[in-house]
Amino acid sequence: MRSIINSSLKQCTIILRERSGRLGNRLFMFASAYGLSLNQSYQLYIDSDIIKELNKSFNINLSNLISKSKFSDLKFVKKIYNHCTYFSQIFSSNSSSIQLSGFWQVYKHFYGHREQIKQQLTFKSSIFHRINHFLNKTVNRTNSIIIGIHIRRGDFLLVRRVSSDKYIFTAMSYFQLKYVLVKFIIVSDDKSYCQQRFAHQNNVFITPNSFSATDDLALLTRCDHLIITAGTFGWWSAFLLHNQFGEVISDSKVDGTPIDANCRREDYFPPWFSFLNNTN
Repeated sequence: MRSIINSSLKQCTIILRERSGRLGNRLFMFASAYGLSLNQSYQLYIDSDIIKELNKSFNINLSNLISKSKFSDLKFVKKIYNHCTYFSQIFSSNSSSIQLSGFWQVYKHFYGHREQIKQQLTFKSSIFHRINHFLNKTVNRTNSIIIGIHIRRGDFLLVRRVSSDKYIFTAMSYFQLKYVLVKFIIVSDDKSYCQQRFAHQNNVFITPNSFSATDDLALLTRCDHLIITAGTFGWWSAFLLHNQFGEVISDSKVDGTPIDANCRREDYFPPWFSFLNNTN
């Protein structure tokens, strides 16, 4: 644990102006900024373009957000860069405002405000309409336990951080043995591959290509339990999972994302994650 500041100052502002990476990365940045501002009731400034982008998918309504004109009056801004190091405190006695830089991929910075963050990250009704139509018409979830599976491939193939098919099948077998009637829904950035490898089973469904990344994420959050692979996208499906008793299985040999290779597991993964070995 690294402590870089004294938390005696009470008039501070958390600032988020960067938009880096994909959806999962940006949700970490938003949640860290919002969670840190809530820790001791500090003001919050998030660039309007970030809020506008998030509001396309989520119902963002921040009560402690300051205006751009008020932001322009801020002085003594200190920028803190962080990928995945846990800071127990982030304020110093000689700084009134902190600007976040980097991905801030540590759940401990905002976990104490999980319900407030989940409330901000509720999906638009139009998104739920699309996924419910898929669940009811294609999957027919009646009397079934629905297991969501996130399979990340894409750029992870280049850095060899892709989970093996054996890990996926082992995790699927675990749930099939545990429950009588199970159906699996796969979301992925490589749906063609998933069709070839997993869709031969009649209880496996893959989301349509017409689904956006946000549609896929929303669908995962409405499943009963999850199987996830590396990457922040799967992580956020677990954090936003609607079923508070849902089980989350992750790959024990593929931690985080490439930029998180040196992160501590206990800072990135919450304690409710379970792990299976990725045996090739």
